[in-house]
Amino acid sequence: MKESLYGLPCFTKIDKISTIASGLSQSCFKVNADNKVYFAKTVTNKIEVSMAICASKSGLSPSVIYHDQDWLICNFIDANNLAQSTIDTEEIILHAIQLMAQCHQLNIKPDKLAAKDICNTLINNAHYSTPQKTALLQFGELILAPLGDIKPTVCCHGDLNFSNVLMNQAQSTWLVDYECACTAPIEYDLAMLIAVNNLASNKITIIIEQYEIHSSVNVDPQLLNHYLFFCYFINALWYFNTSHEKANIENNQALLKHAKKQWYALQSSLKTDDSPLLSRLSIKLTNVLATLDLNNQT
Repeated sequence: MKESLYGLPCFTKIDKISTIASGLSQSCFKVNADNKVYFAKTVTNKIEVSMAICASKSGLSPSVIYHDQDWLICNFIDANNLAQSTIDTEEIILHAIQLMAQCHQLNIKPDKLAAKDICNTLINNAHYSTPQKTALLQFGELILAPLGDIKPTVCCHGDLNFSNVLMNQAQSTWLVDYECACTAPIEYDLAMLIAVNNLASNKITIIIEQYEIHSSVNVDPQLLNHYLFFCYFINALWYFNTSHEKANIENNQALLKHAKKQWYALQSSLKTDDSPLLSRLSIKLTNVLATLDLNNQT
């Protein structure tokens, strides 16, 4: 795939291509060409390109130089991501929330969040036995029950991992990586921010407060909580599935560690309320984790 960069019409002479290994999904490269530096990423869906173009026009993301069915080429930003930052966690959250609020204002409507389809796709994986799939599907039904056809919705980033926020020395920031973009309630994006960054529950109040300040939109804490269960669930499944697909043993172990964190964060969050739904979820999750036998995974 890397070699195909040499044939792209946006480059006249490529001097160097360096692999960027920080991501867990698509292949990314730093390209030195024509006395400039570019960021190149393989793409799997059209919405990522459309989102990147729209976001770049608003100044939210780096400028898009070229795109086709396989590649997205942008200006390279000389910056670290927030996951690498040494600034205080609450300041990191503030930067992420500011960008999220801007993303929610973009004049573009990606596909609607298909929560049930996401769950079913992740569960119908060859790595699960029939009893495991049955248990996961039953648990998924309980998770999805409170998430009906909810309005209003906005343009959500869908994966606001701190590694997807770039910040340079002047503390200018950019939001990148739109492959999970979707149209959904604001509470979904906020929930994914909390889940994918493994933020402690005591940060939720400040996250809600900061979002309401920067957007002038009220957040529904109960809906946020329901989406948080959903995000922990799909993240855990994605990490678990991907850990079985990677050839690198070290990467497998890192992914499995991420999966465990999501499962146990879900388990912990279900103990914060004694409602009938959460009680059923908690009991079902205990059974699910027992069938997966995470402690014996390598």
